[in-house]
Amino acid sequence: MQNLRLFAGNILRMIQLTNDILIPQIAEQIKNGYTVTLPLKGFSMRPFLEDGRDKALLVAVPAELHVGDVILAEISPQRWALHRIVNISGDDITMYGDGNFSPEYIKRKDVIALATGFYRKGKDTLDSVDSTLYIIYWKMWVRLRPVRRYLLGIWRLWHYPKATIKLISKKINKS
Repeated sequence: MQNLRLFAGNILRMIQLTNDILIPQIAEQIKNGYTVTLPLKGFSMRPFLEDGRDKALLVAVPAELHVGDVILAEISPQRWALHRIVNISGDDITMYGDGNFSPEYIKRKDVIALATGFYRKGKDTLDSVDSTLYIIYWKMWVRLRPVRRYLLGIWRLWHYPKATIKLISKKINKS
């Protein structure tokens, strides 16, 4: 479910749409030449992007995609993900969420949009994917894949100590 803010005159309404309704509408708007700002849902792009806090600015898919691009793609029927490309071989694309440990394999035809930037931490300014800081971040993060599990664990403990301790306690009690 995605929360959307709709303006009707001076009235702001929030509605929730499921992805099976929302994503095809986004794809249609992008095909018609519009850019779309998508509120992000999920935890697969942690630690850089947060559920419910951040938004992605999406545009039409360019003729050429590159390793490091963040794309919105249909990873299986009626399942979509906004993840980073880690490999391209012809029409075959491998992508990972920055907070995920397993890849998704898609075809070029499954790509719906390209993210050109992100509105993070409630700010109204766009963090462009072309900025030097962003490029350093993603290149470093991709290279850290072998130790990401541990880095994300430390990050989670730092940001959500009570929830992390509760999760660890549940796992210990199951053993």
